Amino acid sequence: MADIPPKPIRVALSSRRRGFCHKGFSMKEISGRTAVVTGAGGGMGRSIALELAAEGVSVAVVDLDKDAAEAVAAEISASGGTAAAYAIDVSKLDQVEQLADDVYAKFGSVEILVNNAGVTLRPFRASWDTSYEDFQWVMAVNFWGVLHGHHVFVPRMRETPGEKHILNTSSMASLVPVAGHSAYSASKSAVDGLSHATREELKTQNIGVTILHPGPVRTRIVTSERFRSAEEQSDTRGVKSWTEYVTQPENPVEKSAVKQEIDADVAASPWEYITPDAVGRMAVDAIKNNKPHVLTHPAPVETLQGRFDDIVAGAPAPRQD
Repeated sequence: MADIPPKPIRVALSSRRRGFCHKGFSMKEISGRTAVVTGAGGGMGRSIALELAAEGVSVAVVDLDKDAAEAVAAEISASGGTAAAYAIDVSKLDQVEQLADDVYAKFGSVEILVNNAGVTLRPFRASWDTSYEDFQWVMAVNFWGVLHGHHVFVPRMRETPGEKHILNTSSMASLVPVAGHSAYSASKSAVDGLSHATREELKTQNIGVTILHPGPVRTRIVTSERFRSAEEQSDTRGVKSWTEYVTQPENPVEKSAVKQEIDADVAASPWEYITPDAVGRMAVDAIKNNKPHVLTHPAPVETLQGRFDDIVAGAPAPRQD
C-alpha cells in the first residue's frame, strides 16, 4: 500500500490476549437481517457484501460507481441472495439520508451497517506537500462518510428490536506511523476515535461496534483519484513524491545506502498483500462475535507496545502521599 514500506515490524505472539476483550451480546444469528455496505462495488466491500449474503443477509450494495454496485448486487442475486444496488457519494449527507429512506422503504429495517467506503492519495507525499484540498477530500470520504452513515442510520437502528452491529473500516495506518501518509492516517485515526466512543455509547443499546484495520489488500483504492476532478488529481498537479525526500539526498553515497535500506525493508516486511476475499470472512466473524477490532494481518505488537510505553512515560508520576 505504500511507496516506502514502514520499517519491519516484529510480530510477537503471546498466549495471553492483549488489550480489551469484547463483552455483552453477539449476533450469532444474522440470517434474515438487512445490511448496508458502502464501498461495496469492489475490493473489501464486495467481499463483505458477498459473505453477508451467503449468511442469509439481505444486502444494500452501495458505491459511488453505479455499474460496480449493480454488478455486485447481480452477483448476489445470481447466487440466490437478496440485494439491491445504490449509487451515492457518502461524503454528501443528503445522499446518505436519501439512501436510508430508500433502504428502509425496500427492506423495512437495517441491523448491520458497514461504513467501508474509502479513498487514498498517490503518490505518498510529505504532510507539507499535502494540500488543504487533499486533506479535505480524504477526510470527506474516509471520516465524514462514516459519520454520515452513523448519524443517519443509528437513530433508526436504535428503534429496531434485537441485536445490531456497525463495522467501520479504518486501517493499520492508524496503528503504526507511515511517513508520507498523513491525510489518510489522520482520517483513519478519526474513524478509530469515533468508533471507540460510539461503542461505549451503544453497548447498552444492543448495537455493537467493530473497527476493521486492513493492512495491504489488493484493491483499487490506490486509483481513488480517478473520482477527483482532473485539475485536482495528483498527476495533473505534479505532486512531489515522499520517495524524493528519502532517496535523493545530496550525497550519492548516502543515496545508495538509503536505497539499500529500502530494499531491505521490502524484503523483510512481515506484511504481505492479500486478496480481498478473506476480508469478508474476517469482518462477518467480527460482526457475529461483537469484536472491538479485526486486523487483516498479524498485530504489530512491538510497535503498539512502544506507543503504549511512550504514552505512559508522558504521564505525571503517581503522587506519594
